[in-house]
Amino acid sequence: MKSLVTNYPWPLPLLLLLLLLPPRLQGDYWDHYEYEVDPETRDYIRELHSTGPTQPPTKERLREKIIAEPQRPFYGDDYCDSEIKSKNIHHRLLCYPEHYFVKVDYQVLKDACHGRRVRCKNGPGVCRRSTDVISGVRCTLLSGKRMPYCLYESSFTRGYAVVTCQWDNDSNDFIPNNVLDMLVPN
Repeated sequence: MKSLVTNYPWPLPLLLLLLLLPPRLQGDYWDHYEYEVDPETRDYIRELHSTGPTQPPTKERLREKIIAEPQRPFYGDDYCDSEIKSKNIHHRLLCYPEHYFVKVDYQVLKDACHGRRVRCKNGPGVCRRSTDVISGVRCTLLSGKRMPYCLYESSFTRGYAVVTCQWDNDSNDFIPNNVLDMLVPN
């Protein structure tokens, strides 16, 4: 049985010409600008245009994004605007429609992962309620779609924090991932 190559011979000059041509890439893989900026700015740009978090939530991320600054006064109409901008809270430069800050220690939120199960605000899922009443602020988007044009309304409240939790292999325990709501006690 003969192969297709021997049945239909290609002219030798055409075969040599095909071997000399460089392979064509399916896109622009070289970004010259990315290597002209300093590494810290380059990492920020990559994170900004990424498709999502590359690492699981950590204690530091929760402190940075959800726990309010202890030395900052917990009042004022512009609290959410300044806090969200200073902590750089967005998703690919899009404004979050709602975000919560709580004024508690990390351990209180971690203990909430072992608290009472409650219904999640946005559909099915497992949420947990904190065991203690805590102070928090609900930031609701008033106007704007992209950073830095987001304007938020600050609603200060005291209640039970409703958190989502995730398993952490390093600590072999559940860690809080996000605060979804504040339940006002009866």
